Amino acid sequence: MATIKATCPMCGDVDLTPRQVRVRVVEAIQDTDSRRSYAFGCPTCHVDVEKPADEEVVRLLTSAGVRIDRVPVPAEAREAHQGGPIGYDDLLDLVLYLETHDAIAEDMGLTLGR
Repeated sequence: MATIKATCPMCGDVDLTPRQVRVRVVEAIQDTDSRRSYAFGCPTCHVDVEKPADEEVVRLLTSAGVRIDRVPVPAEAREAHQGGPIGYDDLLDLVLYLETHDAIAEDMGLTLGR
């Protein structure tokens, strides 16, 4: 089994097994914007340590047997969107529209005893 050397901010260098280390990749729409980190619980002082990791560190850790946890980007974020983001005025307009158009609320089963 591989031994992984890491540095605890309290204890200094510590030896870990692949089971004691976690790699986390929070995916982004652009792969270059993904956030990568590795974390471990220090076997000496029991402090949880998390450090940023580049692609090479992730590759080395996974080749040593560390499991990788991927947090995917929701599919909606990858869809093509047209127009700018909605603002407070847009949201207010929608609320006012829905208040005056009961047929939509009835179709959706959202009548509130009116």
